[in-house]
Amino acid sequence: MPFYNTYPGFLYRQFLVCPSKAPSTTSLQGKAGIVTGSNTGLGYQASAQLLGLGLSHLILAVRSISKGEAARKSLLASLPASAKVPVVEVWELDLGNYASITAFVERLKNSSIQVDFALLNAGVANFNFTINQPTFHESSIQINWLSTALLTLLLLPVLDQQATGSLNLPRPVISIVGSETAAWAKFSEAQVSTKEGTPLIKVLDDKSHFDMGDRYYTSKLLYQLFFLELFGHRSNAKRSTGAILNLVNPGFCYGSELHRTAEGAFGKVLGGMKRVIGRSVSMGARTLVHSSVLAGEPSNGKYLSDNRPASFAGYGDSGPGRVTQVQVWKETLSELGLVVDIDKLLAQI
Repeated sequence: MPFYNTYPGFLYRQFLVCPSKAPSTTSLQGKAGIVTGSNTGLGYQASAQLLGLGLSHLILAVRSISKGEAARKSLLASLPASAKVPVVEVWELDLGNYASITAFVERLKNSSIQVDFALLNAGVANFNFTINQPTFHESSIQINWLSTALLTLLLLPVLDQQATGSLNLPRPVISIVGSETAAWAKFSEAQVSTKEGTPLIKVLDDKSHFDMGDRYYTSKLLYQLFFLELFGHRSNAKRSTGAILNLVNPGFCYGSELHRTAEGAFGKVLGGMKRVIGRSVSMGARTLVHSSVLAGEPSNGKYLSDNRPASFAGYGDSGPGRVTQVQVWKETLSELGLVVDIDKLLAQI
């Protein structure tokens, strides 16, 4: 494992590496973007920084409209009085519900908005086994892997089309918030799936295989494996002229609500660790701003950390790992094929 992906490498970055702010000359005037999970934490801070750079049109994609409206008011109130007032909209997006995801993208397609970036930040870290009722999958697997995969797949053709229709402009970006913890996943469910000949999703939905300390890591690894397969399935033409895809790691941050389900003594210990080791959400959000509007074409297909390319988790570098990566891809398509015409969608990406 590269030093970058080890625990010592993580601590080195947390204490000694400070992601830089966007250059003061950066201007997002005339540009439009989407930030999911933008009513709190990293998503909110990234939204504030993007608006501070002059972003003209921002869509806050949130599960709760009322919380989104509160965030909208707060974001606008934080802008200097001399700033040109941007358009900030609140759109409903519930990643626990496939119908909400498809409706969100249909709304975007039917609008006249030319999107310059989509920052897919929404995610969960559950420390209790929780079933997502609309789909009956374990919640962190549903949100961090399957639903984020669906949103990525649906957004790609929309932004690809906008990229080819704006030949003289920078290509739009889909930046997905990942995590360095993907490299630390034990992912024992993969071995169970292979040994028993059981679909991976079914194993992950079995409470007896739920590992509180490993599930978030695993959910982030699953999306990373999907991301690698997705980029590999992109045609050369789409890679060179379509939307840019990248995965970004903001680091371990305090002040976010990611670990809000941690309770009791464990919650207090985790909260203390975050205060000692964690970055501020403002600092972490700098990496999200970089991946969305500054990294550009060199970031296509890359994993970014601390505003620079870094090593993927490396799970697929071994023979069994490659087999599992393909399995993750196939099971993702099988699951999402129940919701959309997956063959038609793949033909567009």
